[in-house]
Parts: sequence; structure tokens; C-alpha cells
Amino acid sequence: MYDNNPYGNNPYDNVPPDHTPYQNPNWQRYPAGASGDRLASASMITGILALATFISMTIYPPFIFGSIAVVLALLSKGRAPKLASRAKAGMICATISLIANCALCGTSLYMLYTRPEIMNQFNDIFEKQYGMSYDEMIEMILEDGGIVIE
Repeated sequence: MYDNNPYGNNPYDNVPPDHTPYQNPNWQRYPAGASGDRLASASMITGILALATFISMTIYPPFIFGSIAVVLALLSKGRAPKLASRAKAGMICATISLIANCALCGTSLYMLYTRPEIMNQFNDIFEKQYGMSYDEMIEMILEDGGIVIE
């Protein structure tokens, strides 16, 4: 059945018995870009997750997924002169989600501290949950730290 194989009857043994990988400098066990391709794919997936979690209006996951996507995209480059297309896609999605999430957080804090009606509503909700308003809690924390604001 395996009579055409000059190295024996095992179909999985198509290598000469005296052959070692050190005899051929071009021989590689794995393709050259295998690990970079996997990192680029992981970067793209985590970048898309960062964008999706930003769209769902969460705060921490876009920062986490976006940071991981950027690191994976940079690691996938290795010694190559350019990023792979999947790594670029992951980097773009991660960058968009990180910038947009920072803008959303900054805008929310700006609105909270500059609009008295929003701050009053926040104080009411905070007092219902914790038994004291946000302003009272901040004053108490500052007084415990030795800072007095008049």
C-alpha cells in the first residue's frame, strides 16, 4: 500500500532518516508570521469589543479593552516594517473608543460640576442611596484629611 514511499511504510514519515532541521537553514517548524497574525487578530477583536462597550455606555470596559488592543497591535508588529491590516483595524477601533470614552467622561464631569440642576439631582439620588448628599460626603472627607474649605 505504501510502496511508493522510499523512507519506509509509515505515511507520516516522509523525511529521510538522516535529515535534521539544522541541515537546512531555510527550514522552519512554524510559518514566520504566525504569532504576529494571532496577536493582530486578538487586537482586532479587543478593539471591536472596546468600541462595542463604549456604544453600550459603560465606563471601564472601553478603557480596558482599548488599552489591551493597542498593546496587542504594537506587539503583533514584531520586526515587520508595517502593522498588519487586522492590527490597524484593532488600533483604529481602540483609539476611537478610548478618545470617545475620555470625551464622554470629561463632558459628564463638566456638566455635573457646572450645572446646578444636575448637581442637585445627583445629590438627591446620592442621599437616597447613602443617607447623605454628595456635597456633605466630600466636606466630611476633606475635614478628615485636615483640609477646610470655607
